[in-house]
Amino acid sequence: MTDVHVRDRAWQQGRLAYASQAATLVLYIVALWLEVYIDTRKAGEASGNLFYESHRRWRIRTSFIFLIWTIMSGLAIPFGGIGWPALILTYLWYAARVLTGLIYWQRRRPIGVRKNGGTIRGRRDRRTAASSYITREY
Repeated sequence: MTDVHVRDRAWQQGRLAYASQAATLVLYIVALWLEVYIDTRKAGEASGNLFYESHRRWRIRTSFIFLIWTIMSGLAIPFGGIGWPALILTYLWYAARVLTGLIYWQRRRPIGVRKNGGTIRGRRDRRTAASSYITREY
């Protein structure tokens, strides 16, 4: 299979993953597991490409953080007044992440990646930022 076919397939899978993330707002569990399945099982086809890898990482993090905060908010509903506002904020945060990812996807730009190649968060970013800080001339 040529590189163009692999990229076309990865592009279609990315669109499907973002569509399932948007559907998660309504169909929560089924769509969330579909999106995670797409991004974890099909990761090999997009490996090595910064654009596809950054979006795959963005979607997986978004899905798991959304899952954790939704469960925590749902458990907090019976025990106090913070559960419902937290749940609403969680859904708004999720919608914003999906829209941000989709905008970057349509513009064909990697997401969560700095220009120097380091990620926004994580160990690699700290090392990259530290080394660029040390070598920077003032």
